[in-house]
Amino acid sequence: MRLLKWLLAVAAALPLLALGTLYVTEPVVAQRYLSLFTAAADDFEALRPRVPLNGAAPPILPVAAPDDRLISPAGLAAMQEYAAAQDSWALIVVQDGRIQAEWYAEGWNRQRLTQSQSMHKSILPVLLQAAVEDGYIDSLTDPFGKYVVEWRDDPRGQITIEQMLWMSSGLLEYPFSLNPFSDAFRWLFGTDITPVLLRTPLDWEPGARFNYNNVNSELLGLLLERATGKAYAEYLAKRLWEPMGGADAELWLDSAGGKAHSSCCLLAAAMDWAKFGMLLLGRGEIDGRRIVSADFVDRMVTASPTFDWYGYHIWLGYSRELNPRASKLEGGYQRTDPFDAEDTFYTSGFGAQRVYVVPSAGLVIVRMGPATGRAPVRESWDNTYLVNTALRNQLSRQEQVAGNL
Repeated sequence: MRLLKWLLAVAAALPLLALGTLYVTEPVVAQRYLSLFTAAADDFEALRPRVPLNGAAPPILPVAAPDDRLISPAGLAAMQEYAAAQDSWALIVVQDGRIQAEWYAEGWNRQRLTQSQSMHKSILPVLLQAAVEDGYIDSLTDPFGKYVVEWRDDPRGQITIEQMLWMSSGLLEYPFSLNPFSDAFRWLFGTDITPVLLRTPLDWEPGARFNYNNVNSELLGLLLERATGKAYAEYLAKRLWEPMGGADAELWLDSAGGKAHSSCCLLAAAMDWAKFGMLLLGRGEIDGRRIVSADFVDRMVTASPTFDWYGYHIWLGYSRELNPRASKLEGGYQRTDPFDAEDTFYTSGFGAQRVYVVPSAGLVIVRMGPATGRAPVRESWDNTYLVNTALRNQLSRQEQVAGNL
């Protein structure tokens, strides 16, 4: 009996001993590990170090006058009430290039940065296409190993950039792990994630099916740096953020001077996500400045060969059928009705971070909220509510005129 008690005591002490050792040898990794249990939803201190993403003097989208809005007051009020009830931090509604509504929860404003989570992924295809148009990359159908030498003579090097954008690379998806010594933990929380990413094995035949995998996005960020010879933050700032009119933002790095995370964790103001939505709505052009070709944006928002709900790192609402990921509550894909407009597409991040774009209505909707924790999305969240409420409350020109009388 004494031996059993001793063994149980040792077993209970081992995790603490391991964490103590980690804190001494790798304090940054230990701090990131502890932050998983202690950080508040609006605390981004765990995402350090960060590199500034310098913006331009940001042009402000024009605001529609109250008597010139395209959505009824009742519709806008319902959207705002819904956003508040869903613990949102920000809601921005833009139609025909003018802000119809801009709302922030207490303590939040136009300048305060929010955590993008996986919405950051939707920036990657734009940057990769910019690199094609700048001559750094020959084609998005090129094999990965053409630009990342470690895989040049490896079967994984034949995976194409496009297959990674479609989430059909065949690479192993690391499971969630609380073991701070495992690759499943260190691909995201390590202080040198590149070797971890590059030893990710193949799990199935590339191109055979869809499997949402963050490793694809991190590897594409690495490829972009290798192909351009520029730091990710530098290329993002010069090729997208500044010409888009983005304000100052921040990118999480694995270590000082290290790799920028490209699957998540871009800290930016909600208004800048509205501008990114306007860029996609403008098919690669915003405020008269062309960032990438219109044909490319059309391809970006075209369904992949293996999954009707996904394009190039962006989610699609075209199908009347429910996205199979809807059962994963943390993604916030559950819905009551299909999208009323079948050309709806959207960026998506953990915690239902969203930029919805509806080209047929000239509509962009941004919703930001808590981005950490086991279940930051309420069970009552409806992925189509904001879009459908805006569409169902459109004002005709006659109604606008009548409202002005």
